Formats: sequence, structure tokens, C-alpha cells
Amino acid sequence: MTVDSTGSVSGREASPVAASWHSPEKRTGPIAILGLLAIVLLAGLVAGLAVVLPPDDPALPTAADATATAAPPDSTSPADQQQSPLPTSAPSDVTWELVGQTAVPVSASAGPRTRDGGVASGFAHTPVGALVAAAQITIRSGFSAGRASWEPTIQRQFEPSPDRDRLLATLRAAGESPVQPGDLSQIFGYQYQSYSPDTAVIGLVLSAPSVGTPRYHVLSLSLRWHEDDWHVVAPPGGAWTSINRETSDLTGVVEWSAR
Repeated sequence: MTVDSTGSVSGREASPVAASWHSPEKRTGPIAILGLLAIVLLAGLVAGLAVVLPPDDPALPTAADATATAAPPDSTSPADQQQSPLPTSAPSDVTWELVGQTAVPVSASAGPRTRDGGVASGFAHTPVGALVAAAQITIRSGFSAGRASWEPTIQRQFEPSPDRDRLLATLRAAGESPVQPGDLSQIFGYQYQSYSPDTAVIGLVLSAPSVGTPRYHVLSLSLRWHEDDWHVVAPPGGAWTSINRETSDLTGVVEWSAR
């Protein structure tokens, strides 16, 4: 994996980095609800991989990284968005950057346009914009991304709701819980479950740390378009386990990771 001076991981062929989702077997105590939540997946996933990066590596961006600007997302007209076919292969203009221990996707055309104070925003009103938003926002809202990331991300990039408030309260009450790279899942791919210009449901597929047969789980993430950006809908009850399922069937899944 090549990490430049900005913390970016170049190309889809870079080595995958650890995500912040705990392996299902390692979820205990109050973090059980957060087990899936310790995200940082959502970017760089292939079965059983983890590259341990020194925690004090100056190339690693912190959760509260400085404002960065990507190329403006596509400004496709609503009619074009309605008729735009869903991509059947991984976006070609994506590079990967680190958030804590995890790589997240950045697209020149789909966003995010800005990353400021741990929050990524400014996604294209397109299927790829929704996909990149799902990965960026979910990872940045994960427990192991750090409070400087998950708190403002949940407050600003999640739809307001009682479920969002429960999720935020759970994280605030959790305290500190160090995560080891080997305990984390990785983003493996995705599948569009439904899409319209106003609402997208995307299955984000992660591979859990395992020995032997690879193990996968899918988060069914709902996003809504409002205030000129994509926002994630908090899981029912504020629990990521409510939208997570294990699977061995990868039919229709598009592989997508920082590898």
C-alpha cells in the first residue's frame, strides 16, 4: 500500500487496511451494540487482511483531519439521475485515504467535496455519490474513528430521528475501548438494493477477520437526499446489529476495496 504525504492510498490495488468493525466473535459488554459499529470498513476490504500501521505514523490522518477538497461532484440533472443506470463495476476514479486505521473512498466525480473536522460532505446526487457517501459516513461514524469524528458525523450527516439520538447516546456512554487491527472487518464490496434520486439502499459487504473459510456480513444502509447532500438513516433502535446479516452468498456483489 502506498500512502502519500496527505494520507491518501493510491489506486484500487493498494494493500487493504484494517477496518473498525469488530469480528462478531469478539463483541462483548457494552460494545456489543457497537461491535458492528466500530466501523472503518467500509473501505479496503478483502477477506482476512490487515496491515498494521504504526499508531504514531505521521502519514496517518486523524479523525479530525484538516479541511480537504476534492473535485466537485457531478451536477447531473434530476432527469438524468432518474434514468442513470446503476453501475455494475467499481467506480474507476476512486482513490483511498486513511481515517484512523481505515481506508475510505474518495471519488473525483462523486465526492466528498470537503472533509472538515472529521466530517465528510458534498456528495454527488448520483448512484456513485450515494455509494461513496455510505462508505465515508458509516466509517466516520464508527466508534473506533474517535469521538472527534463520530460525534459531528452523526450530528450532521445522519437524518435527525430518535434512532440517531439513541445511537449517539450509546456511543457517548461507551467510554474508551481500544481496537486492535486484527479484530476489525474490511470492506469487501457492495450491492445496490434499491435506488431513486431521493432514497438509496446499499448493501455494504464486509469480510470479518477469520482463519480458514472467509466470513462475510452485510450492512443494509439507507440514505436520503436532502439539503443538497446524502444523509444516512440511523439503524432501528440505534443498533447496527438491526441492519446486519451474515452471508456466504456473494452473488451480485461488486468487489470494491483499497487493495
